[in-house]
Amino acid sequence: MAGAIEFSTRPLQQGPPAWLAAALDEGALDVRPLLAGGEDPLGAILEAADGIGFGGFLVIDAPFNPSPLRRILAARGFSSYGRRLNGGHWRIYFHLNGAAEWEHDSDVAVMDEGAMVWREEDGLHIDVRKLPQPQPMRAILQLIDSDPALLCLVVHHERNPHFLLPELAERDWRVVRVSEEFQDVRLWLERGR
Repeated sequence: MAGAIEFSTRPLQQGPPAWLAAALDEGALDVRPLLAGGEDPLGAILEAADGIGFGGFLVIDAPFNPSPLRRILAARGFSSYGRRLNGGHWRIYFHLNGAAEWEHDSDVAVMDEGAMVWREEDGLHIDVRKLPQPQPMRAILQLIDSDPALLCLVVHHERNPHFLLPELAERDWRVVRVSEEFQDVRLWLERGR
């Protein structure tokens, strides 16, 4: 990924839901070939959804954001999160959790390493929770090195990244706050002034 991350000028939205990190490992049901062949994929999707236990995930690849499907599955207790991967490819993550967040979208960029980056009211966020080592540190450093105007960053990590701290110090960045929950350590970073 070259240069700074670009975002649309839409109003800021909430970032990805906390459960998304657990859903990233799930295989996707790709309905694009069915749609291209003139078939309705709803039966296959509902059959797959029926096999999901409470707390489980269903991932759908589609050529568009399937809002009607998201409403249908919300009625069955699924929360959803959609992300546009490219022009004709959306990935929708469904979580059977009582539809606490039935439709959840965000303007998310995906870095080459697989880290997700988005903007919220408190600044730029990066989620490196499911990346293999040493990709989390590389993604964070690449992001802060790519944008000299970036003054703060919220990092979502699986653990406290102790090896990252000296690298941040060399770049005049510091950790100003840490929040630790199960598999979600958040670090608020600030650039020195």
